[in-house]
Amino acid sequence: MGSPHLPKLTSVLLHSYSEAALCNADELLAESLLLRDHDHMARAYFLAVSCIEETGKALLAFDSQNRNLSDPAVCKKLKTSMESHRQKIGYALGIWAFSSPDPRDAVKVALDLAVDAKYGREPSLYSDLRTDPDRVQTPREIVRANAARDCVRLAENCLVFAHSHVRDKIPPKFTTAQNRIFTLKSAKFQELLSTEDFWWYYISRMESGQHDIAEAVHGYERDHIKTGKPFSTEQ
Repeated sequence: MGSPHLPKLTSVLLHSYSEAALCNADELLAESLLLRDHDHMARAYFLAVSCIEETGKALLAFDSQNRNLSDPAVCKKLKTSMESHRQKIGYALGIWAFSSPDPRDAVKVALDLAVDAKYGREPSLYSDLRTDPDRVQTPREIVRANAARDCVRLAENCLVFAHSHVRDKIPPKFTTAQNRIFTLKSAKFQELLSTEDFWWYYISRMESGQHDIAEAVHGYERDHIKTGKPFSTEQ
């Protein structure tokens, strides 16, 4: 998918892509566990994050098989999503968290890891020069052992869930409205999906049986963005 030329996406191709990504995630996790057990924590962390990314890609491909693949905008957005570190990690963690017995606690864990991975992925692999004071930074000193262990464990949890997801579930069908929201390019929409308050709002809706994220986006914009009153102030 790294090619500038977009392949013709079909449900068959996405199914195959999901299987390949999930198989690669299995290998990344096995390698991450091996590194962790031999005290190579920085690289264990890096491969655990990579495992979560591949898990997110596998879930994205699987869940998108029934999207309107005749729409070039949908296909372009799918390609972008499956190439984005942030979006793949966010999708894997989000799907896992909202399916956990305690989604509130799981979302907190997922949000913390998503933030840490955003800034810690590259430092876990490369040495660098830093300032204040001027110094050399190495991966081993930047990645805490406990953080690496937590990340490996979370990658394992996400992957276990992903396997059961693709084994037991049928790819969802999408309404026109859901496909339209999926293809939005608005920076405000992307900012919304990165807002912790929105996800607490969405969890509240889930707990009342309302699972449609497209409707959640519409409701949050109407009741909280336009009014300027965060959902968290109502709790």
